[in-house]
Amino acid sequence: MKISSLSLKISAPIVLISALAIGLTVFLNVGKLERTLDEVEQSRLHFTLADLKDNLETGLDLGLPIQGLGNAQAAIDFESKADPDVLSISVIDTEGAVVFHSGPAVATAFAPLATVKGKQWNRRESDALVSGIKLSNNFGVTAGAVVMRYSPRSHDRFVAAITSQLGAVALTAVLLSSACFVFGIQVLGRRVTGSLRSMEDALQGQPHGPRADAAAQALVGRVSQTTAAARAELDAARQALSSGRSS
Repeated sequence: MKISSLSLKISAPIVLISALAIGLTVFLNVGKLERTLDEVEQSRLHFTLADLKDNLETGLDLGLPIQGLGNAQAAIDFESKADPDVLSISVIDTEGAVVFHSGPAVATAFAPLATVKGKQWNRRESDALVSGIKLSNNFGVTAGAVVMRYSPRSHDRFVAAITSQLGAVALTAVLLSSACFVFGIQVLGRRVTGSLRSMEDALQGQPHGPRADAAAQALVGRVSQTTAAARAELDAARQALSSGRSS
């Protein structure tokens, strides 16, 4: 079926609007998914850190300094091996110096805890999610902190896979909707063109021509009746005016 230029001109804005709407929907859904995953991952990291905090603070409550926590290395080694996405876990003192560490060495130094606001914190680095929690003794004095660096590779792979799938679905939806719009407007345009040609045939005195249809004939008949009535009224008005002048 040959597509007319008029059909393309009418369909183009509709197709563009539908493509933008579908694209915006995909963008918003991917953004919402990523925010939800961030919240879930942060909650999981905080749970692990809270468990380590409870374990290590037992020794601090007994009056041991953070350097004297004999169970600290075993505890962070266990948590580090439990999840392959854990890059490293560090126990630091109040000045940011590393006391215990599990995993590859950390390139960046830790800031003194006096500069860190709140009991917990999160930040995003180029290659890791960093989450920390402060340690304190039973007097409420901050003695150090546990800091975990977590790899975002699983997060990024999952988001990339979902984005790819949604993109394919969105592209398919745009192509199908575009085809439906163009086909529908083409069919509608042919019907309108056929009706116009039917009325043209009827007005040219060919009411039974090959392109005439019942609707066109009825419309032409009503137009002819209205025109005849208008002419009769005009003739009557002219006659009335002529009679008035002659008298």
